[in-house]
Amino acid sequence: MRFVAVLVTFFSLLFAASCSEPMQPTLEVSPASTTLVSGKNTQLTVTRRFPGGQADDVTNKVTYSSSNKSVLGVDARGLLIPGTEGGTAVIRVSDPQSDAFALATFTVVPPRIEAIDIIPSPAIVMKPAEIRQFTATARFNDGVNRDVTGQMQWTSSNEAAARVGTTAGFDNGRVTAVTEGDAIIIARDAETGIEGRTTVFVRGAGPQLLAITLTPNPASVPVSGTVQFTALGIFSDGSSTSVTNTVAWSSSNEAVLKVDQAGLATGVASGMATVTVRRIELGIVASAEAKVQ
Repeated sequence: MRFVAVLVTFFSLLFAASCSEPMQPTLEVSPASTTLVSGKNTQLTVTRRFPGGQADDVTNKVTYSSSNKSVLGVDARGLLIPGTEGGTAVIRVSDPQSDAFALATFTVVPPRIEAIDIIPSPAIVMKPAEIRQFTATARFNDGVNRDVTGQMQWTSSNEAAARVGTTAGFDNGRVTAVTEGDAIIIARDAETGIEGRTTVFVRGAGPQLLAITLTPNPASVPVSGTVQFTALGIFSDGSSTSVTNTVAWSSSNEAVLKVDQAGLATGVASGMATVTVRRIELGIVASAEAKVQ
């Protein structure tokens, strides 16, 4: 009888185990939390894991919802789409085949500059009167690199040795070596205060720019027509070369004649105007007369 009782107990336990509730899985979301940058999407991965170790990729089998769609949206495949607003949003992931769910929290921030690189870098040797265009590249927190030369605040630590242009859209980042010495050229982002730096060593007594001549002079420009002016630099060693793109251009009467920073003049109305070029850092000025008819 005792054997029968034991046998009955064994089968009772076996029956109870076979009739027990199925094991409840858990969901694992990757990444579970992170900082996202506006404009850069991120793909979620969802794993359904059972007690005992069985695991399945259910990224395309679960459902997704966001606590704040204006901050962070999510599509049916688990692709996170940051919105235009910064802030925090919670993504809920639900398994339709069970009661399992998981939450993942994300913070959305706007793109911002993390570092600025100047080219040439870390240093360059220039001769007096030599001109070089420096460029500034910003590295953003979304991994994008962007040319921001025209948006930076440019300064020189020693303008007696090297000067840098500061006019946006014209000479921002254009460095002119003046006399022997050293200068640190700085490009600064006004919003964040982040800076990029490079060093200029001015060495050698290169030929000095002594004068500039303009051609044609005088010039005849038709109304609505154009004429290309050329600025020729005369140097201390007797050489001459075009400095058309390294001088500042202006017209004495823009109602009659306009001139761009490449020396291209456009006739506006009949009359007379004076075209002037300047190398401000050297104090050199030249001009030419123009008749529009």
